[in-house]
Amino acid sequence: MSPIDAVTNPEKGESIVPGARPKSYWPVIKWILFVIVLVFLGRRAFLLWKLAPPKSIQINAWWLIPAALSYVIGWFPSIWFWRAMLHRLQQPLDWWTAIRAYHVGQIGKYVPGKAMVLIIRGALTKSANVNSVLAGVTAAYESLVFIATGAMLGLALAPSALGPTFSKWLPLQLNWLQKQPFLWPVAVIVVTFATTPISSWLFTRVGRKVVPGQKGIGDTPPSISAGLISQGIVVMTLGWICHAFSLGFVLQSLSDAPFKLTLFPVWLASASLSLVGGFVVLIAPGGIGVREGILVEALKDHPAIGPSTALIAAGLLRVVWFVTELISAAVLFLAKPKTAISVD
Repeated sequence: MSPIDAVTNPEKGESIVPGARPKSYWPVIKWILFVIVLVFLGRRAFLLWKLAPPKSIQINAWWLIPAALSYVIGWFPSIWFWRAMLHRLQQPLDWWTAIRAYHVGQIGKYVPGKAMVLIIRGALTKSANVNSVLAGVTAAYESLVFIATGAMLGLALAPSALGPTFSKWLPLQLNWLQKQPFLWPVAVIVVTFATTPISSWLFTRVGRKVVPGQKGIGDTPPSISAGLISQGIVVMTLGWICHAFSLGFVLQSLSDAPFKLTLFPVWLASASLSLVGGFVVLIAPGGIGVREGILVEALKDHPAIGPSTALIAAGLLRVVWFVTELISAAVLFLAKPKTAISVD
């Protein structure tokens, strides 16, 4: 008699496969939650549109070109920080491979959970003789520092840039923040930089476990210092500024008014808070819906924007950024990776 591959549970009549893992319903639950979020946000968008429908919709497509360019340029500080961390952990990565892996990996965020980003970036660094696991781990560090920087900028600027909109999001006990235009942003920035020693210790510890036996310079083992993370926060601020300008260019494409740099704090606060919110909600692939919902709520009450323009801008920004990511990823993926030359 051939070996029995499955036996039947006499009580329930179920087939039990030895060694088989029980089915996980978490993916199904995530998709259900995602759909619920989209329905809620869609209903909110419909009500806003119905409340203040636009008289006409005109898009000046020429403004979308600098919007796309600003978005692409805004990722170079993140790429620099990723390379710097790998270099500190004795895994030098050339610029071409880093740019290629980073932009191709962007497409992975549209898979629920966003872990595919790290897997793709790690896989595409193998040609440069970089440990793929460590490349993925440091890519996760980069994402965390990027999000922390965005949260810092968004929260620091929100009371002054978003005004009444931000006060609606706050508990009544924290409304005093509106009257502290300097104390609040300084406190947010100080707290952010104060956490860098903790991040440094954690990042270094995990990095050494991934690639044990690494030797540093002299007697100093390889490490990611608090100073490097602080540099990352400063440099990534430039990236967030580029993303804010991208939003500003999209808004300008919908307006006949002159381009106003005085609205920059509004762009930066809105872009950073919406991107951070989309990242934190892991059930939303690429932050779809969540990012747009936060962006609309941040912009809709501004007298120079309004609900209908905020809704159109949120959707248009998603299209511009997604198309830009898709083109960048496709071009760089088809390009030849740099072949590492091994030296015996």
